[in-house]
Amino acid sequence: MIMLTGDYDYLTTPEDGERTAKQIRGGEFIEMKDIGHFPMSENYPRFAQYLKHALQRIEERTGLPG
Repeated sequence: MIMLTGDYDYLTTPEDGERTAKQIRGGEFIEMKDIGHFPMSENYPRFAQYLKHALQRIEERTGLPG
């Protein structure tokens, strides 16, 4: 499981995301710089970079295509 949270998300803060990811076995946290609570609407090109990275991590960990 990979938790993505924007660095200026005030509803679900990066601290919340990191704390949640740590409580899940195999959880991983990625803080998205310059993004808030609605990353796909706020800055899709930047969000897409983080999403691609997360999918690559999932593929690495599972051997399944992202």
